[in-house]
Amino acid sequence: MSALDLTAEGVMRVTCSLSGKEFVESISIYRKDTFLQGIQRLNELNSYILLVVGEDGRMMGTVTDGDIRHAISSGIPFSNAIEMVCNRNYKSLRSRDDDAALGFFEDYGIRRIPIVDDDGRVTDIMLIEDALARSDARLNKRKVVVMAGGKGSRLDPITRVVPKPLLPLGDRPIIEHIMDSFHAQGYRNFVISVNYKKDYIKSYFSENPNTRYNVSYVEEDSFMGTAGSLSLMRDVLTETFFLTNCDILVDMSYRSAYREHVRQGNAITVIGVLKNINVPYGVIKIEDGEFADIDEKPDYHFVVNAGIYIIEPQCLDLIDLGGAEGGLYHMTDLIRRAGGDGLRIGVFPAHRKWVDIGQWSDYSKLM
Repeated sequence: MSALDLTAEGVMRVTCSLSGKEFVESISIYRKDTFLQGIQRLNELNSYILLVVGEDGRMMGTVTDGDIRHAISSGIPFSNAIEMVCNRNYKSLRSRDDDAALGFFEDYGIRRIPIVDDDGRVTDIMLIEDALARSDARLNKRKVVVMAGGKGSRLDPITRVVPKPLLPLGDRPIIEHIMDSFHAQGYRNFVISVNYKKDYIKSYFSENPNTRYNVSYVEEDSFMGTAGSLSLMRDVLTETFFLTNCDILVDMSYRSAYREHVRQGNAITVIGVLKNINVPYGVIKIEDGEFADIDEKPDYHFVVNAGIYIIEPQCLDLIDLGGAEGGLYHMTDLIRRAGGDGLRIGVFPAHRKWVDIGQWSDYSKLM
């Protein structure tokens, strides 16, 4: 239970442990208690949130400072029941998962999220500061695999001289921009798969050491395809990991993507980006061999593969290099194999800005 004491000025203060059953009880308020009582409780407690419960102890909603401000601005009487101002569309989790909670914190700007069991009762509260501390410790261990071994044929002939990952984008090479995007969200450990002009890439990082990163390498003896290269990392990739190509820079929340990966129980999550394609001609629609309509210069919208994935390590056991055409085992091969074996494949649409740097026409615009 919470403890009551007095400050030097004689003002009552409530202190409580910020976790577990006692904390849940201390921030719970009965649905028929008044709006004014809710304000007083939030002012007394360092919780940022109240849990509104019914007679049976099941949670009905939450009340935060934002709900209080909105209710006061709307002129709701202070004598009204707190259930009249609570948010019934609250966010919750079924178990303690720091990454899933951080996705909610980031997406919705909240600082507390309740854990609710199957009966609708709150068993615990997750705090943003605790989740961040624990997540940062895990992110220091979670790995990001960067595929940097391809020939970059779409950027020929420039890649005959410089490997695609080292092509400049501003004052840094492409691969460093990609790694920085992960590092900005807490990721530190990078495994770089190298093959084509591998010494160039390894030399760049050895001559330009970045103490923020932990970089290791896996070297292909032959071109194996994206998923084929993963088969060399079974001993290294023992936990959920990110995989990224060196083609696209995406403005996205990796934590939100990971949260959805876990929530959906995916074996592989493919990051998708929105692509608009304009056809600069009139597209003719034909029905039963006759003209039906014409759509002048139409726009088509697609969700396309960004070349970024979240993968469970169990998928590595599905890679069959013996059945790979031309020795190349692609991510599409692994995705189809995993799906065929009954594993769940998910898609996380990243709707923010993205830049394709894998084709000369697109890369030249950025130089």
